[in-house]
Amino acid sequence: MLPKIQNQFKSFLVISALLAATFPITPAKSQTIDITSKPSQTNFSQPKKQSQANLVAEDVKPSVVRVAVGCKAKVYLPNTGKIYDLEQITSYGSGFFVNPNGYIVTNAHVTKAEDCQQIFQEDLATKLEADGQILENVEAELKWIENKPIQLVYLPNQEQLPFEIINSGAIAGEGKDVSIIKVNVINAPTLKLAESNQVKLLDSVTVVGYPGLVETFSVFDENSFYESSFTRGQVSAKKNLKDGTPILQITAPVPNGNSGGPVLNDNGEVIGLVTFGPNDDFTFIFTSNTIQEFLDSANINNQQGLVNQIYREALQLYDQGKYSQALGKFELVKQLFPQHSEVENYLEKCQQVIANDVKN
Repeated sequence: MLPKIQNQFKSFLVISALLAATFPITPAKSQTIDITSKPSQTNFSQPKKQSQANLVAEDVKPSVVRVAVGCKAKVYLPNTGKIYDLEQITSYGSGFFVNPNGYIVTNAHVTKAEDCQQIFQEDLATKLEADGQILENVEAELKWIENKPIQLVYLPNQEQLPFEIINSGAIAGEGKDVSIIKVNVINAPTLKLAESNQVKLLDSVTVVGYPGLVETFSVFDENSFYESSFTRGQVSAKKNLKDGTPILQITAPVPNGNSGGPVLNDNGEVIGLVTFGPNDDFTFIFTSNTIQEFLDSANINNQQGLVNQIYREALQLYDQGKYSQALGKFELVKQLFPQHSEVENYLEKCQQVIANDVKN
């Protein structure tokens, strides 16, 4: 959901680019030898060792969410006594956890409230026509007995949670396009903000988000809607808006729906969030330092909690073939944050390898 700045955005593009950079993840400290790391005596296929880029992708995915806004209304027509129920999601964007207590960063234009009556004009006209009524003839009589926004965060595990807006700016061109929202969770996995003033030209970047094509193109299955996409690019320019707000320009492909998604440096830290651009090849991002301003004004700390630490250790143990140790840590992650999108898959993989070793 990137706003128009100079030209209309290109049509949605399919994203399938994979991470190609190396991201350091602190290895687990445990040196205990795991018997499951011994070579199997059967033809059972052990999980392949992952690259550092693979590991950071698995580390980041649970922290990136989809943000949805829309409207819900009830309209009463007195002369027929009929009530029309109207509900519609009008737009999607992306966002990411910055604090374990459910605080999420996205764009102000992603969370901006819509004019519900205007949105429902066509839908209401269709419903009225089916009942032999013409909207123009009865519009003055209609009573909007309910009219409220829909504000939802879709977690990667497919759970949907209502959000509240904590602190919000304005769309690019009118202000700082940053919004801080909150959902009711604890121990959420978060991303760490980098110092964006340390960013240099041609630094590599990775963009994570949810391209809008997935919900509009019927070839994708339902699970794909909750699967974030990773694209790669570079920092191509440092600029400033007329009000002096610093902006970074990047070359990573960023289609509609990625607005509010994190842009990562080679350490897996957030240098900014996707905001606007004339097309998918040249995108401008509000910086992490600007995000920090909004967090500071709301007294919110950007921090990573216990779930981040334990899950990262579990990934390292799993990659080292220490499946019994990894299993225990993955189980703890699930207890601390049941909504974690990746841990169930790793639990099943660990249990499968361990069960196979016991049999042999």
